[in-house]
Order: sequence, then C-alpha cells, then structure tokens
Amino acid sequence: MTRSIVLLVLLILTQLGFAQNFRLGFQASPHMSWMNSSKKNIVNNELRPGIKYGLQADIFLAGFPRYSLNTGLFVANHSFSAHYQVEEDFFINDVTFSEPVTLTYQLNYLEIPLNIKLKSDQFYRFTFYGQFGLTNLINLSATASSGDERFSGDNINQGMNNRVIKPYNLSMIMGGGAEYDVGGNTALHLGLQYSNGLIDVTTIRNLDEKTVFNSLRLVLGVMF
Repeated sequence: MTRSIVLLVLLILTQLGFAQNFRLGFQASPHMSWMNSSKKNIVNNELRPGIKYGLQADIFLAGFPRYSLNTGLFVANHSFSAHYQVEEDFFINDVTFSEPVTLTYQLNYLEIPLNIKLKSDQFYRFTFYGQFGLTNLINLSATASSGDERFSGDNINQGMNNRVIKPYNLSMIMGGGAEYDVGGNTALHLGLQYSNGLIDVTTIRNLDEKTVFNSLRLVLGVMF
C-alpha cells in the first residue's frame, strides 16, 4: 500500500510539473521532537533529533503565485523518549514492564503534507511566507530501546510496526519563513515549522492513554 501511495504522488507531481502554475523543490530539514501523554505519570524524557528530506511542491491557487497549496513527498525520521512511571504493569510484545522505565522510540515515516502557503511580494530579492495545514505520516519502520538493561532491544522491537506503533499518524503544522531569489526561477528556502501531533501514536497493552509527538523544524530547501 505504501508503494502504491508513493507511485501515485510521484505521478501527480510529474504531471503537474509540466504546468506553469507549479513549482518543485528539495528540502532537507533537521528537527527536534518530544512527546506528550494524557497520563501525568508518562512524561517526556528528553528532546530527540531527527530529519525530514524529500521533494516539495507549491501548487498555485487560481493561478496566483502568492497563494498556493504546499505538498510533497518526504521521508521523516522522528525520535522521542518517554518515561513510564505507572502503577499498572504494561506489555510490549512478550516483555512485561512492571517498574518505572524509559523507552526511546525511533520512527521512520513517509510524510505527505497538505497546507496553505501565503506569500508576500518580493522585497530586495526576499519573499516572506506563512503556512498552516495538516501533514499525513505513514509508518515505514519503528524500533525502541529501553533504559532498563533487563529488557533486550530484540524482544521489544519484534512486531513494533503496526502493533505498538500505529501505521498512520496525523499532525497539524504551522510555520513561516523566507525565500531568497538567486536568479532565474531558483530560490533558497529558510524557515521554522512547528508540528503538533493529533493522533495517538502508540498502542501499548494495558495502558489506557494517548501519546502524541511534536516537533520544531528548521526548514532548509531550494525551489526551482
């Protein structure tokens, strides 16, 4: 299914690429991620680094470059560390967690954003923009490690995909930045973007709670 989605998005981007109301670019943007839980005794342990990279696109709305639908096809690497100090035992595969423990998750997603991008007129080669919308995240792989040496990584990671980590996630994104015109149709892209998780990312047996992860990203890219 993931392969079909990738091929469909690439086909759409290729077809639109021949139109004049369309811009393509590349992005490689580092970010820091952290988690939030609905349970007060499950807390974020530390900020974790990651990166998002891939193809981005601005599709002009009604033919006006100042208003566009921003989308693309990205691979996003996220990580967050959660400290569990809950009263009830909980289970990940065949591992029982009965004492306070810290789990660090490494997640790889296929990311397809859909947001509205509003741009200013150009000032001395600079164009400023703001954006707001949603981004879809499709789980490609997931692993976890435990701060307790009694729990081996192999036991935890077996079956993580689609069982402990849900196959789909959805986040709200907002941000802003600037493009610098370097000549022709080429512009360098710099901005900040905040991503707020909307969907519970984990399914852990015997834990009735909601865990989401958020990110703050430095957007680095080039548009053509």
